[in-house]
Amino acid sequence: MNRIRWGIIGCGDVARKRVANAIKGEPRSQLVASCRRNETNLREFCQEFAIDRSYTNADELITDPEVDAVYIATPVRDHLPQTLAAASAGKHVLVEKPMAMSVRECDHMIAACREAGVKLGVAYYRRFYPLVHRMQHLIEDGEIGTPMAVSALTATLPLQPSQEGYWRVIPKLGGGGALMDIGSHRINIFLNLFGEIDDVKSHCVRVTADYEAEVTALLSLKFQSGLVGTLQCHFGSTSDPDEFAVLGTQGRLLARPLNGDDLIVDANGQQRIEKHPPAENLCGPLVSDFVLAVLENREPAVSGAEGLATNLVIQRAYGDADSLGV
Repeated sequence: MNRIRWGIIGCGDVARKRVANAIKGEPRSQLVASCRRNETNLREFCQEFAIDRSYTNADELITDPEVDAVYIATPVRDHLPQTLAAASAGKHVLVEKPMAMSVRECDHMIAACREAGVKLGVAYYRRFYPLVHRMQHLIEDGEIGTPMAVSALTATLPLQPSQEGYWRVIPKLGGGGALMDIGSHRINIFLNLFGEIDDVKSHCVRVTADYEAEVTALLSLKFQSGLVGTLQCHFGSTSDPDEFAVLGTQGRLLARPLNGDDLIVDANGQQRIEKHPPAENLCGPLVSDFVLAVLENREPAVSGAEGLATNLVIQRAYGDADSLGV
């Protein structure tokens, strides 16, 4: 095999804005099929991206012999059954984040893909930002001394019931709210930069007049290394600071915004601003890495095990919030 034929399950905003073009722009890939329950929206999606094979039933796409890999971009509730079906059909799986509704579901997905001999990746595309890679190198090189703390602050616009992605604030569909949806990206980077988290404290505002899920989550984290961390994530603000900072004994790294170009390096009394722009299509490096993982028979950079580790921190945070009666 020297070319991966893809099918997309779930043709909403994520697929339309990034994923379809990321697959079409990947030289070893071909986007051959798509699936969406709404036939009118499916037809529009297929026309926009010149896709010949269309399905309103995910099982039909999964069993299509012309499909080698599936990108699952459905609500989190559907990730487990669709991954299990894909693995059973011998398809490689790249699944949207967060990986699943629970750690137990993540375990099932990993086991099914392992037994079927197919690759499983999770779409934490921020891991591929040049800015994040640069932070990792600077930390490893001791640029800011010994890391002491990491923090992230992010918010997103209000969601309305008429919006396509409103399921993100319905726990039975998305598994939670702000923490599951936007907080998960930052937790994934925390784990990648600093390793295992062994203590999680949290405060979650779960119910408002607008949403079933939490609109605000505040996490206090202690890493196995002794480093501490904080995460704030919020639904419903027109302002997104999108800050990511690492404090060390000899300086600080600051990305503001994390989705931007600039990395402020404040070390040993001197400050500089480095430019590290992300890929034009933010999902491009993620898709390319997954394709190479399949072709080279290796694990994707963001594997199912890493998706599970991120879900574990989220699950512990929700558990702590429940225990406090928040």
